[in-house]
Amino acid sequence: MTLKKIRISISFLLLLIIGCAPSRFVKTLDQGEMAVNGSLGGPLINLFGATIPIPYTTLGMGYGIKDDLTGFGAIHSTSLVFSTLQLDLGVTKRWMLPDSTKKYIPGISSTLALNSMLDLKEGAFDLYPEIDVNAYWNYSKNKNHFIYLGVGNWFELNSMRSHNQDQNTRVLWNPHLGHTWESDKWNYNIELKFLAPNQSNQNIVVDYAKLYGNKGATGIYFGITRRF
Repeated sequence: MTLKKIRISISFLLLLIIGCAPSRFVKTLDQGEMAVNGSLGGPLINLFGATIPIPYTTLGMGYGIKDDLTGFGAIHSTSLVFSTLQLDLGVTKRWMLPDSTKKYIPGISSTLALNSMLDLKEGAFDLYPEIDVNAYWNYSKNKNHFIYLGVGNWFELNSMRSHNQDQNTRVLWNPHLGHTWESDKWNYNIELKFLAPNQSNQNIVVDYAKLYGNKGATGIYFGITRRF
């Protein structure tokens, strides 16, 4: 899974990279609070007659810089096994808290991140800026559990694809929907992500499950977070 191989086509690159992890911190941590998390999951593929998610794994941590600002970093452990160092670094900013009197008014947050990939064998390097926007609603009596929806946007900086082809796709986007169960110190998360619904999933290496036609792929992810 070197960068040279990953960049075979824009569709394969897109679904492989942005399908590696769920949203990071939809809700910001309290100031001074720390958290470690892990995730498992990826795009759904057809394998031996079954539809299963690719079992990508990531490990990360976050820190509450302020009540409304959280910094985070993560490493993609599955990519590392294949000699590619893939790191995410970013911040999540909370713009608005949910309205406790009007439950239909959500909290709003956005994430700015840099996603980098370094081929440890060949030295190739790629960098993808990312901007996510999320809305979330607390629904439980104690205001802990919440549902969220949003969209992530990856930006392609390279002007050329592999084989000296022009890079025509500059913004790679993926809507998502998730749910988080939150206790005093633990969070458990599940997320459904619609990867690149405007990109063709035809004539590529991976047999993605085509749940909504010949565009994009669908990913499912599970995450767990411990707060300190």
